[in-house]
Amino acid sequence: MKKQRLDAKQAAAYLGYKNPQTLANQRAKRIGPNYIKLGRRILYDVADLDAYIDARRVKLDA
Repeated sequence: MKKQRLDAKQAAAYLGYKNPQTLANQRAKRIGPNYIKLGRRILYDVADLDAYIDARRVKLDA
């Protein structure tokens, strides 16, 4: 099965960011989702984006 990878613009849209620069800022600060760098290309594995989203889940005590 081929892993699905997104470029920064696609990953920003997937995360609901209005601007892909947000991901660039996060990379510079060494925060944000894991990414893959191939030469000058930045790619994000969808599984890593999903893990990043899940890690930010807020659990409420009921």
